Amino acid sequence: MHLHKETARIQEQFGTYCRTGVETGLPGVTPGRIHHYRRLVNKVVRDALDSAFPISHAAFGEEAWDLLVQDFFVHGEPKSPQLWRLPFEFYRYHANRKTGKQILKPYLDDLLYFEWMEIEVYNMPDRTFPVYDARGDLLGDRLALNPELEIIRLEYPVHMHPAAETPGMKGEFFVLIYRSPETGYVHFMDLPAINIFILSSLLEEDIPVNEIKGEIARTTGIESGRYLDDVLKKFIGDLMEKRVILGFKKE
Repeated sequence: MHLHKETARIQEQFGTYCRTGVETGLPGVTPGRIHHYRRLVNKVVRDALDSAFPISHAAFGEEAWDLLVQDFFVHGEPKSPQLWRLPFEFYRYHANRKTGKQILKPYLDDLLYFEWMEIEVYNMPDRTFPVYDARGDLLGDRLALNPELEIIRLEYPVHMHPAAETPGMKGEFFVLIYRSPETGYVHFMDLPAINIFILSSLLEEDIPVNEIKGEIARTTGIESGRYLDDVLKKFIGDLMEKRVILGFKKE
């Protein structure tokens, strides 16, 4: 149902006041009380962002973090009606403004993005799980993967090191973020590029590992078939233990 134009205008004015603190003659407001609404809204936003970004908050310290939050609160104009998505708008706002570069914290985008993705994976809609067996051939059978996962790329290894130590470590880093089917908890794994290639191939092509061994060998430079098999079996075994791979697909 659409709001009456006047009602929508008043709501927009009220939202602007809550963000900026600039009063614009809102009708029906008791003098001296409106500032309480701004304080309460500010607290909700601050609490939501503190909770969503505990690593970033700790890395920046109270004063610097408060400046980031207030900048977003005043100028960000968040649109989502869902409070849990507010952290994404916070991340996108600072990424678009290149805040990290301006304040000489180049890892800011990666740090906010990494913490946001943990929230997004935790809240993602349930995905359909494949039917699978617990026993099979690690290299010869199609593998049943946990569908509740995302792969992200970072320039700074903020998932492995304190953020302040990462400016000199710029490179290409891949992180697998997934939701445990048993507990619903979110976990992450740092993976080298070759393992990301293997995992992405299994996700996209739904084929046994044996069918991409040639490409893996060319990419890694591993010529020994037996050694490559051992490496692949260990990687797949690790993913099974961590419940990224659930088992073997039933035909």
